[in-house]
Amino acid sequence: MAASEVWLDTVETWVATFDEIAPGALEGLYVVGSAALSDWQPTSDVDVVAITAEPADEDLAGTLLTAHAVFTERHPRTTVDGPFLAWGDLVVAPQGVTRPWTLDGSFHHDAECFEINPVTWHTLATFGVRVRGPKLADIPIPDDRVDRVRFVVDNAMSYWRGVRTELRGALSELSATDTLPSSVPQWCLLGACRMLYTATTGTVTSKSGAGRWAAGVLDEANRAVCRDVVALRQRAEEPVSRDLLARAEQAMGDALRRIAVVADER
Repeated sequence: MAASEVWLDTVETWVATFDEIAPGALEGLYVVGSAALSDWQPTSDVDVVAITAEPADEDLAGTLLTAHAVFTERHPRTTVDGPFLAWGDLVVAPQGVTRPWTLDGSFHHDAECFEINPVTWHTLATFGVRVRGPKLADIPIPDDRVDRVRFVVDNAMSYWRGVRTELRGALSELSATDTLPSSVPQWCLLGACRMLYTATTGTVTSKSGAGRWAAGVLDEANRAVCRDVVALRQRAEEPVSRDLLARAEQAMGDALRRIAVVADER
């Protein structure tokens, strides 16, 4: 079965569950993330933006939570992540508001939803795959390049710097023969490369796309590991050596230094 058939089947099953438990609640559904960017792998989550008529109150959030719990119980190895937005949310610039969302299979409605941000808006407007609702071209989604670049630069200088620090700490505790799962360099290095890609080009790309692009722009010493980590993404999870992890950390530092230059030029 082709990868697109797998994730589409997952989405259709997810929608059917929500229609069963919360009939009429979902007025729109659009796929974003790796599936929309043609980089979905069997180990990937499926990222969506779900739309309700109005911002979810506690009652609706509780119903959505129930539907989410039913889906998770029936399909414990399948994860569909993303925010539940209202139509009105999509036609204004992204702003910090409380909306229900799921992340790593957990349902939340207790804080501002991080996915309400300029990168999500751009991905949805440019690459989103419609499952239910009007065509995305018919929705006036604000899509500002300056806001998008500012967001990824700030995110890189805070969150992704912290991720690199954590990776360096893990490396300091590993012996020469120790390993970590291949998901670690994929998340760390390719995540930083995605930030650099958006900070540099203004648009977005997949993890694999960012790794391939970075293999042509980072310092010569850091290019091969980008290709190596992209290759890991095409395979089932496997242990990777401390040497590869150390090279990924070095390349991650290169990407973050380049983003810092963008920050200084703002």
